[in-house]
Amino acid sequence: MNKLVRIFNPVGALVDRIVCVVFAVLLAQGPTYIAQYIDVLSGAEMEARRTFEDVQERAIQEGLTVEEYIARTVEETPREVRAWDFVQDTKNTVERYQKYHKALVALENSSLWARPFVLAAHFDRSIHKAIRFEPNVPITYEGAVYALIGVLLALSLMALVRGIIGLIFGRKKTSEKINV
Repeated sequence: MNKLVRIFNPVGALVDRIVCVVFAVLLAQGPTYIAQYIDVLSGAEMEARRTFEDVQERAIQEGLTVEEYIARTVEETPREVRAWDFVQDTKNTVERYQKYHKALVALENSSLWARPFVLAAHFDRSIHKAIRFEPNVPITYEGAVYALIGVLLALSLMALVRGIIGLIFGRKKTSEKINV
């Protein structure tokens, strides 16, 4: 048994290093993904803002809030015109702008530690689909922190797996010794 341990010990150390590097590189992609997500989100927010500002300007002229203006427009628009969905499209664009703006402000003002959670809270699948993700290794403070977290996560995961394997195989040896 000792010969097997001596043979596989260097292999295990190599596997440890490979797993740590893989986790570090994967988690270091976090800041890159978030930056690309913010880029796409800001473009979508800017496009929706055009419609929002047009509606807002009309609402101000009428002495109403945007929500009041849309509600009144829906009420006053004949059913045949509403079937064309122009009013509904405008309403959806205004709501999308408000959602995108809120998400963009939250992401831009979040700290290094909070940013992944803020992204998760404001995640939009359509923004994610629009990203053409290009992986890289960011040489920034944020990238280094994420890489370090990746290494710590990998080490913790490997310790957990070793502990479980030790419990599984360790019990058999212990029970065999007791029976002897």
